[in-house]
Amino acid sequence: MNEEIEKAVFRRAVGYDVQEITEEYSGENELLKRKVSSKHYPPDMTAVKTMLELGLDNDELKTMSDSQLIELKLRLLNQLNDMTKGEVDEDNNPKKQS
Repeated sequence: MNEEIEKAVFRRAVGYDVQEITEEYSGENELLKRKVSSKHYPPDMTAVKTMLELGLDNDELKTMSDSQLIELKLRLLNQLNDMTKGEVDEDNNPKKQS
């Protein structure tokens, strides 16, 4: 499997944060407004399953400290618990109230 794809699957599996920047300009290309926001993408259980099924051996896991591995384990267990309670779907999105 392509190394870039493996990294992308791993990133989805463990979750990640990104910064989104929105800028608004005037007609003369003068910056009027700039908004920087952080967005968290939680671990995705489908990506975890994919990693396990394909036997991906990601070097990032090998380089993680014990505390990072414990934090990852707890996040994944909490997400699995939410899924079993029916609070989120397989992609870790909140289920809609009916």
